[in-house]
Amino acid sequence: MAQGEQGPSMLARLVLVLLGLGFLGAAWVWSHRSEPWAGQMVDRARETVER
Repeated sequence: MAQGEQGPSMLARLVLVLLGLGFLGAAWVWSHRSEPWAGQMVDRARETVER
């Protein structure tokens, strides 16, 4: 297989996974804040993903 056909490098994959985990962690923390609208936004985002 040629170099251009291998897809993203391991470093790029690691960065994407870490960004995803960071986003999920931030969403979880945000949903547990005292503002009720934050939890509602996270719930709506989860409903959208589950469709």
